[in-house]
Amino acid sequence: MAPLSLGLVLVGVIASAQDRPYPIFSADHLDATMKTLGPNVAAVRAALVDSDYPTAKQRVIRSREQLATTITFWRDRERDDAVGWLRSALTQLDALDTALSAEAVDPAVVDSIAAAVTANCVACHTAYRERDQNGNYQVRLSSRP
Repeated sequence: MAPLSLGLVLVGVIASAQDRPYPIFSADHLDATMKTLGPNVAAVRAALVDSDYPTAKQRVIRSREQLATTITFWRDRERDDAVGWLRSALTQLDALDTALSAEAVDPAVVDSIAAAVTANCVACHTAYRERDQNGNYQVRLSSRP
């Protein structure tokens, strides 16, 4: 293929990619993520109670991956408080990962960091989570666009 033809193909591919809208992270996506994140966070807590630090570390890593994707939802809705809690929770999950990676894990440090993660989650859930008529959790209606 001639250089000019290749260049035109690349321009067409780039233009096509730019025409696609940025993926929307909907309330349904948030709900699905939270439903898979919840069991991971519960498994972190259980592993910490059992001093099973390798399992806790694996679950922390997965929890962080899942939680990080939700930032799009909160940014799109200009919820700076939720973005702040989210960023703080992610920072604390990173710190928890580091603490669990230590040669000698300090349970007091790990518990303190885990409590900080929980505090951020509770703050966001208090502001933006409610139960529907069936008792299931959903994003508080006032937080939807």
